[in-house]
Amino acid sequence: MKISTNSRYALRFLMRIAISRGRVTTLSVANAEGISEKMLERIAAKLKKSGYVKSVKGIGGGYELAMPAEQITAAMVLKTMETPYLPIHCIDGWEEDCRMSGNCVTLSLWKRIDEAIAAVTDSVTIADLAGELSARLQEIKG
Repeated sequence: MKISTNSRYALRFLMRIAISRGRVTTLSVANAEGISEKMLERIAAKLKKSGYVKSVKGIGGGYELAMPAEQITAAMVLKTMETPYLPIHCIDGWEEDCRMSGNCVTLSLWKRIDEAIAAVTDSVTIADLAGELSARLQEIKG
């Protein structure tokens, strides 16, 4: 499974909001992360539409988390940003559309891969990732 740049940037954007404990601008995150602000604005809009962030306009405005960082999992973000999320479609109920479904010997492999990915991405939150980022930034300041 290849994770898109959009997903990686979305996670980094959410981590930066979480460690700020307030609002951030797309420009400040773009500069801190070396990301195109234009791309980050599109990602922020998608995260806002999905309910993970909210925006505040005006002086002191920017983006903030719409829910606690402990409630946003990596899986939630990946499902929002990736189309499709699963590495193979037949895991997600497409078996009935596949002419091989009755004889597919690899379906159990795809299901096990999906379960392994879910085990990791469902258990890691933005708070977890933000904690790691915060610790690394402290090491650098050292």
